Amino acid sequence: MAGILLGGCQLWQSSHDMPAPPPDQPKLDWVDHVRTLTLMQEWQIKGKIGVRTADDGGSAYMDWSQSFDSFYILLSGPLGQGSTIISGNPYGARLENNDGTYISDSPEQLVEQHTGWVIPIHQLLYWVKGIPAPHGKSSKTHNEFGTLDTLTQNGWTLQYDRYGTALNTLLPQKIKIS
Repeated sequence: MAGILLGGCQLWQSSHDMPAPPPDQPKLDWVDHVRTLTLMQEWQIKGKIGVRTADDGGSAYMDWSQSFDSFYILLSGPLGQGSTIISGNPYGARLENNDGTYISDSPEQLVEQHTGWVIPIHQLLYWVKGIPAPHGKSSKTHNEFGTLDTLTQNGWTLQYDRYGTALNTLLPQKIKIS
């Protein structure tokens, strides 16, 4: 069993004019919320990722930039030591670390082969925004604000522990994935 923890994450769009958050956050309309976040195609997230497996564990700082179908993920240790870059688009993925540069059709396969971590990158694209991925059956529960409390999808269970206001909506700041 593997586990992933995303903590202290801040998500924002690549925009110069950031809207001010609303003073009181009413319960949101789930359908509108999903539509808004699905349409958000350019964004960046920075935070910490922790991965725990039956045999090992580790953590890294994560800087993920998404521009439509292309992504760039920098995973780095303390003081930038031991950095790994994962980038890709619909045509393939590339992983660069101290051992070399590797190319594959699957970013998930590259990460698992070269770090030992199982990270569902294609689903995380949606999960970090607090919405289910469009492909794959899911079950979910909502909290009092109308955002996800739990999500089960494609063999993964997510617990959304903390939200913050950004981009005029509520976005996850801490997610436990197992």
